[in-house]
Amino acid sequence: MDAAEADFDAKLYKASGDIIPELQFKLPLLIWHEGDRQRLRTHVLYTKCEELRILLDRFQEWPQLLDPVLAPMVQCVVDAFLSYITTVPETYGYQPDESKAQVIPLPLALSRLLYTFCKVRGYKVIVRLLSNEPRYVEPMLSAFRQWETFRARSASVSAVWEEKYIVLLWLSHLMLAPFELSTLSTFNRPVLSQDLGVISQGLPDVAVDVLSLGFQNVSSPSKERESAVILLVRLALRRDMQSLGLAEKLVKHAVKKLTEPPEERSASVYPAIGQLSLLYALMNLGTDSEVAPFLATVFQASNLLATSPLEHHASVRGSAPARKLLAKITRVCLTHAIALKNNVPDLNDDSVNAMLEDGIQNYLDALGDMDTPVRMSASKALSIVALKLNNDMAAEIVEAVLASLSENILLEDTATTRLIAKTERPEEDTSGMRRNVSAVDPLRWHGLMLTLGHLLFRRSPPPHLLADIIEALLLGLEFEQRSNVGTSVGNGVRDAACFGIWALSRKYGTQELETIKIGHIAGTAVDIFEASQSALQLISVRLMLSACFDPSSNIRRGSSAALQELIGRHPDTIIEGIPVVQAVDYQAVARRSRAMTSVAIDAAALDMIYHEALLRALLDWRGAKAADPDSRRWTSIAMAKLNTTTSASQKEGLLRQMLKSLTALKPRNLGATAGARHGLLLSMAAIIDSVPDFGSPDYQRVKAMLTTIHLSIVTGNLEGRTTNDMELVIEAIGKFIDALARSVLSEPVNADSSPTTQEMLGILNHCILVCIKPQTVKTCAPAVSSLFEKLATGNRKSLLSSWLETDTQKRSEMVCKGRLTSLAQVHSLADNVPREQKSIVEFFVDVVAGSDAIETRTTAMNCLSTLIERCTVMQFESLDFPILGKALVAGLNDYTNDQRGDIGSLLRLASIDAVEVLCNRPGHPARLQMLQKLIPYITRLAAEKLNKVRHRAWSCLQLGWSTLGLKPELDGSSAHLADISSLGYFQALVPLLKNADVQRQLVLGLASSAAGTTEEIGRSCCSALAAFIMQHSKEAQQRLCREVFLSVLAILKDGTSKADHETIPMLDFLAFLIEQDFISLNALHDGDAGMLWDVVQQVHTPTASMERVEALMRVYRVILVFPQLRTKALDKLTRQLLHRYPKIRNAAADSLYLESSDSQLVKADWNAAAATNKPVVLELRKSFGVAKPAQKAVVSSN
Repeated sequence: MDAAEADFDAKLYKASGDIIPELQFKLPLLIWHEGDRQRLRTHVLYTKCEELRILLDRFQEWPQLLDPVLAPMVQCVVDAFLSYITTVPETYGYQPDESKAQVIPLPLALSRLLYTFCKVRGYKVIVRLLSNEPRYVEPMLSAFRQWETFRARSASVSAVWEEKYIVLLWLSHLMLAPFELSTLSTFNRPVLSQDLGVISQGLPDVAVDVLSLGFQNVSSPSKERESAVILLVRLALRRDMQSLGLAEKLVKHAVKKLTEPPEERSASVYPAIGQLSLLYALMNLGTDSEVAPFLATVFQASNLLATSPLEHHASVRGSAPARKLLAKITRVCLTHAIALKNNVPDLNDDSVNAMLEDGIQNYLDALGDMDTPVRMSASKALSIVALKLNNDMAAEIVEAVLASLSENILLEDTATTRLIAKTERPEEDTSGMRRNVSAVDPLRWHGLMLTLGHLLFRRSPPPHLLADIIEALLLGLEFEQRSNVGTSVGNGVRDAACFGIWALSRKYGTQELETIKIGHIAGTAVDIFEASQSALQLISVRLMLSACFDPSSNIRRGSSAALQELIGRHPDTIIEGIPVVQAVDYQAVARRSRAMTSVAIDAAALDMIYHEALLRALLDWRGAKAADPDSRRWTSIAMAKLNTTTSASQKEGLLRQMLKSLTALKPRNLGATAGARHGLLLSMAAIIDSVPDFGSPDYQRVKAMLTTIHLSIVTGNLEGRTTNDMELVIEAIGKFIDALARSVLSEPVNADSSPTTQEMLGILNHCILVCIKPQTVKTCAPAVSSLFEKLATGNRKSLLSSWLETDTQKRSEMVCKGRLTSLAQVHSLADNVPREQKSIVEFFVDVVAGSDAIETRTTAMNCLSTLIERCTVMQFESLDFPILGKALVAGLNDYTNDQRGDIGSLLRLASIDAVEVLCNRPGHPARLQMLQKLIPYITRLAAEKLNKVRHRAWSCLQLGWSTLGLKPELDGSSAHLADISSLGYFQALVPLLKNADVQRQLVLGLASSAAGTTEEIGRSCCSALAAFIMQHSKEAQQRLCREVFLSVLAILKDGTSKADHETIPMLDFLAFLIEQDFISLNALHDGDAGMLWDVVQQVHTPTASMERVEALMRVYRVILVFPQLRTKALDKLTRQLLHRYPKIRNAAADSLYLESSDSQLVKADWNAAAATNKPVVLELRKSFGVAKPAQKAVVSSN
């Protein structure tokens, strides 16, 4: 993730050297004709404008790259906009012909560019570069009104919000200029509503125009609402407008619109959002003295909207943006009220305190809001208000937040897992108990944690409350809950807790934090810490755990950043502080797999306090009980690494703790229960594998404990349908039994006298029958092998006999993936039962050559590969190679097709892998003989149409060719997957046509690539073949072409009844050879032409498919070049003019037209019924000399 981001930044930095000059070159050309500033364009191409916008958009990730050229480019756009509105504003309404390219008015294009600049660099930066000369106010207003009039009249031109946004933003910037609006004149006197008429009384004409324009857009759902609000506020806060009381009028208008019932009910909430935005901007941008006259009015209105049960008030606060604005309005009202207390008659202590009480209560309620922006706004507002209050009142707010965090927290007894309410026990009796947050509201906790973070960032909490705050933050750092559908709802709480710890580390000194001991923090005095240790050490350990194990990458990074801040701000207080920061690096924890399996191990090596904490954390919800399977697998890896240095007693303690958790789980393997069982069993297997020697006296107690485990209890109920959850449990069971068999069982063991072994066999036998996923099969089969190795000879024989018995079990059980894979694993261990060992190979061969599903046969072939690879030298030499060869030939020639396509390729690929494994085994005469038979099929697959098959077959062919020492020698380079469709690849392959043993199969493969695949592969194959033939002498060419020709005919003759996937490409390949004159009269011997015609007629059966007949039409067309076959071919083609399918009739007509150019072939409608064209066909047959006068033309369907 981080590498990709860094790579993107690097690419952008390099590309900016070309993008910025391109912008500087294209921008003037867009605005002025040929870049001449005296010739301003009035309309521009939409596509040209979009090109510049796309280039600018690329700088959103790194906007500072634009800074060196930002001012000149923005100034260029500004100059053009001002020039347009002062010289040619009336050209806005020009409409070009519809036939011309789409063009847009220049102001619209410039507004789009300016908005893109604002989006990339921020509107506050861009607005400073706009002109603020008052002389542009009236032209801008006049031009904008004129454009609006045109848009209202034209149905084809719609208003574009970027243009409105920029004009309103620019006008708001002009309102900052120190001039009297009454000195400006305007020709626009808009018609105002009654409410706006009251507001505009006594205002200058320009102010009325601006006011009208702002109110037109303040209720918009688009971006222009923001600039309209800024425009109205800056207009109202001008000194000349304040003297006319415009701000108070705006407040009264907005309050009336918000609080009074509307005359017409509207479903849109945007008018209310616009009025709230106006109130907030007025209160936020105005000084204390400016807002004092209407402060109480605005607060009362916001409080009414936040609490009133009236329907129209509830409809306003039903919108999350509206609730967020209400919180912000209340915040600025309270901060102004605190500053103005006792300075304004209406704001005495009592009234301000009442406002504070109402406002703070509203904030505390809003901390549990359903929408995150509202919670964030309320938490920030509460911290800002607390900052303005005296220390005692600020402490009360902190205490109220902490009290809210204590609600619904349960205490969990770590020994009995019993839950009790926190209020049922005194605080001093809860130190050894775990806090359980399963009953709290996660949304409210998110808001409360954010509030704590903001309060700490502003250093509002007094030091005596830090112990309680640290307890809450640490609890939030480990907070996790799951929704009804299983998704995490605790990420926001943990993220806010990271922010709170970061703020605590930053804003409070070392002396203040060191006075807080671990013993002062309830629920955290566990045995790995000493009660007298500083709380800083506890915080650092918890942050390290989050950085290594948290499922969210943002929280892992946030914890790493908070840990770095903690150790950097408070040096020499944390054990191995600097090495911990270096190990738990911000970039290193980005990927969870690395954080769990590498970073955690490095941190654990620094000190035992970290080692012990990490081990304990791996047993919880972030480790063995994690929600996703990959995290549980990584937990087992980390558990194995961490336990390499632990003692026998520590391992025993961990195993007993996990065994206790397993027995407490419900039997049904579903959902979280299955996930916990999966993770705990994997972790137990990892600990067992980490034991160096179970024969050591130190581990006798561990061994005794493991041998008494009741597997049926820890594995749960395995009956029923095999779901994803069940597959995970089976995977873990396989790992666990594998570890037990390898480490605990003695050798050999009689299963009949060992209940534990019998239980293992029974569970494993069930697991391998029901497992489906490769990951599950991959873990169960080695477990079977490990257990089989420890069995006595009689048990081995009876087990294999039961698995291979056909009369007592279903076929589906015999050929399931788990059973097949397990048989392949135990084959090399069955030397003492040679009969059954041989039966395993025969069983695999029967499955591969049988009629089972292609997936089953592929699995069997993969098992044969495993068997060949794992068997010893003596076992390999005793294999029945003719039987093996039978299976391999069947697999290499499987072209099974169904609705999924060529699924036989799966078996062909597996067979190629098996042949490659065979090539890598030491030399054996029978092996070499079998390879000699298999190489032609591998050669065909190296030339066939499927890319993956060609790639794997080429690698195998090189190995087999060199093993057998065949000629001609192959190119030694191994083709990459991207190169196997190239001309060079086929040029390295076609010289093998000289080898008589592989020639026929190679022709078959080349034909499939030449005619049955993509154009690129077909062109490469044909070009390579043509080049290879042409590089020989004339006699050698004729000899080689005839050999290829005879191979093609032999393949067609043998495959006349085969599927079209082989016959049609071969027909097309034959047509290619004849058409390119590789097969001519000079190359053919006597009788070859007749043999060609006989083979074609055998292929052209009455039941031939339409696709095969089409291919035959192409063959008939090219064999017209042979005089002895010309009449027969013309007779056949003319008969196809009356074929039952129009497509064939058209193909025949095309072929005949290429030969004769007869106009009747063009004029006839070959899509019409065949009978209607019978007279035409008779005439054509006479003209071609193939019709007998005394007989009727025969209508053929062939």
